Amino acid sequence: MTKIAIIAACLLLGACASPVTRIEPVPTTENITHLCIKENKKVWSEGFLPEVRSQIEERNIKTELLTPNTDCEYIMTYDAQWSWDWFWTLSTYLSMAEFSVIKSDHQIGMASYTAALGPSAIGQTKNKIRPLLIELFRK
Repeated sequence: MTKIAIIAACLLLGACASPVTRIEPVPTTENITHLCIKENKKVWSEGFLPEVRSQIEERNIKTELLTPNTDCEYIMTYDAQWSWDWFWTLSTYLSMAEFSVIKSDHQIGMASYTAALGPSAIGQTKNKIRPLLIELFRK
């Protein structure tokens, strides 16, 4: 009986966990109007990059994909991973996202998201990355 109570308590605590975010905003002294994004072809979701670009452009920052011939003062790299939720939704969910803004080979801002187990993992990717990008590029 004690083992069942411990397992139930662990599940309940996991259900109440919140995602972990870490944000170091781009300094307000940086007036970014154009941002090149280095595409990460290892990211599983085809819709992730278009959503990221759309949300950044809502902040009045023009985006383009970085190419070998592109000359950009500001470059953003990103990574994202999805995991399978076998308990709450029986679907995939964004389990990790990371963004880094670089100027002159130095990181000037970063944002990361790691989902917690439980109901906080449920939700659309766009809603999980929006607070990160808002804080990363706050002015």
